[in-house]
Amino acid sequence: MIGDIEGKESLWVFIEQYKGAPKQVSLELIAKARMLADKFSLRVAALLIGDNVSTASSVLISAGADTVFLLEHPLLGRYRSDFYAPVILDLIRKGKPGVVIFGATPIGRDLAPAVAALAGTGCTADCVDLELTENGALLQTVPAFGGRMMAVIVTPEQRPQIATVRPGVFQQAWFPEHDGRVVSILPELPPAKFDLVEFVEESIQPSLLTSARVVVAGGAGVDSREGWELLRELTGVLQAALGGSRPALDNGWIEESQMIGHSGSTIRPDLYIAVGISGDVLHMVGVQDAKVIVAVNSDSRAPVFSRSDYGIVGDYREVVPVLINTLKKKQRF
Repeated sequence: MIGDIEGKESLWVFIEQYKGAPKQVSLELIAKARMLADKFSLRVAALLIGDNVSTASSVLISAGADTVFLLEHPLLGRYRSDFYAPVILDLIRKGKPGVVIFGATPIGRDLAPAVAALAGTGCTADCVDLELTENGALLQTVPAFGGRMMAVIVTPEQRPQIATVRPGVFQQAWFPEHDGRVVSILPELPPAKFDLVEFVEESIQPSLLTSARVVVAGGAGVDSREGWELLRELTGVLQAALGGSRPALDNGWIEESQMIGHSGSTIRPDLYIAVGISGDVLHMVGVQDAKVIVAVNSDSRAPVFSRSDYGIVGDYREVVPVLINTLKKKQRF
């Protein structure tokens, strides 16, 4: 059965799952891998690891996987890097993939570099785009120099090329007529490095930003309670979600789940209104797929204007009340 994996699948995606259901980021990565693979007639494999998770295989094939490598074992039911990394390394040595992609989640950020270190290859973290060349080189785009520019990283010699990608960067796709196969592999687990005594599950409320059609966000320029009350009033009128940039989080105006950008959420609203946000690369990668971007900033040289569809140069304390009143008047008719 191990022989079936050799030399056929070039793009592998690690599937992060919860109680047998694939996480959204994994489905997004399969869609991207499918797009890259189709350009060069390559194949996509999904690495599904856990305990009693086989029912997810059909979902992964419909999401674009040609093959699902299914590895089930009671000790793999909970994520453990001391088991997962060696198991994936064993597969890599037998299958020799060109690329392995992980989600830039807490699990992915722990597992991907561990696998890379064991495999003697590189790992590019928190990519915002991936492309593939004709010779199989993975072009891994990441923000660099404090968000002032984008850098493309290439692993020229070592294989596989390993990268993590933030959730929401790519869009999920469905291929209901797509055919695929499931290869069940009995994993050989190494000796445990520690004993799992207890697993405590934390309940985290999902961010409303990713599903909102309209998002209003504030940045360093909104530096008072009154200013944020104005933004909240604007979100109420627009039935929008409220978010912000890193400075807004650092200053305590928003929760971590409301942060937008490279280290926060990636969103695709129909309308994004950026108030008092400078528009550096680290923030704008989180809204690059917004359909319409409106910027309000008192600095006419702010980078946000070059990336916006509409820009208003002015003090938000004067501009936002005008927007609120105008919208309220229109709603009356």
